[in-house]
Amino acid sequence: MAVQASREDYRRLFETLPFQPIADTPTVRYYTNWKVYEELFDLPYSQAEDRLPDFLKLPEAPRVVLGRSVRVEGYVPKGVEVESLEPEKPGDGFRPWSLIKVNSKMQAYHAWRWDVGARVSVDPGADFGRLVVVSLGGDGYTGHHILIDIGDGARGEIVYIDFAGENRALKTVVVETRVGRKANVRLVNVVLHRREHAVYLLKATEIGDEAEVDQRFLVSGGRMTRLQEDNIVKGRLSKLDSKASNIARPGTSTDFILSALHYGPESEGVVRSRGVVIGDGYLAQRGVAMLNEQARWASSEVESYVFLLSEKGKGYAVPVLEIHTGEVTRAGHSAAVASLGEDILFYLRSRGLTDEEIVTLVMEGIGRFSGVIELLDIPFYRLVRF
Repeated sequence: MAVQASREDYRRLFETLPFQPIADTPTVRYYTNWKVYEELFDLPYSQAEDRLPDFLKLPEAPRVVLGRSVRVEGYVPKGVEVESLEPEKPGDGFRPWSLIKVNSKMQAYHAWRWDVGARVSVDPGADFGRLVVVSLGGDGYTGHHILIDIGDGARGEIVYIDFAGENRALKTVVVETRVGRKANVRLVNVVLHRREHAVYLLKATEIGDEAEVDQRFLVSGGRMTRLQEDNIVKGRLSKLDSKASNIARPGTSTDFILSALHYGPESEGVVRSRGVVIGDGYLAQRGVAMLNEQARWASSEVESYVFLLSEKGKGYAVPVLEIHTGEVTRAGHSAAVASLGEDILFYLRSRGLTDEEIVTLVMEGIGRFSGVIELLDIPFYRLVRF
């Protein structure tokens, strides 16, 4: 579908496309409960926006906030430009759907209905420090589209916060990020959704020649959260190091997909995910590494581990490794779903820990794996009570 497609074109696509290109079979299953989204398709646009919790406000850093509109809170760093996007006027150059093709029902729904967008552009060579980009949920349907264009040789950190509150509501967000040649950036993602909110979050990050990306995730989903990050490791000698922490709280469901898609010769990618399921929570944690035929002498590794802290919870660790070239430096994957053994529980209880304290201990260990808690100085007890 061309970028210039009209809203009516996308509406027709929405009516005809499936949720997934491959239907549910004994070997290929749906890890996302698409019925949750289907029940909310007719919601009107939100008339209000959720309030960001104090522990996520990061007052020392400037913020680009998307709610019912786009606003900048604080100063705009030197070398950074922020502008609003309009669905009907995509503009020139890097624009919506530059990195993502509309090929599923949820993508078509977003393309049809999103109404608030922002473009963040970083000049080549800029040392921009830390910039925070926030997407807030609402009381109906919220649709945000975000473009982040980081110029060649730029350095800094972008913190993306996706928050959805108490309302029975639906949010779709697409974030397209392009990292220029020889740029060196850290991309920190905090995704916190409350139990009544359903969120579809699709992200694509393209990494240019000799660029280095340090990517971190801290995720705790809501009623149904589908988070997909496709890292397009496109450039020669480009590097990706991605770590994710997932916490599935009681009454929540998360389908988390983290990919390293290699097209650049001699590129490197490492994708590691740790998840924990509490009570009757649900977590599907999928890691994907793909080495395209052009990615000669590339290397890629995928790890995915899920810990179950209750017999009621469900967890899946699904690694996928695709190799389309015969010239590979390194490629591997590992995955496991495990629960705490009775011997470990007995040992911890014998040391005076209650079952609640044991759960908190494991949660904190998983939560700190990605390093987001330390990077943003988030009090862990606030996450436990979220």
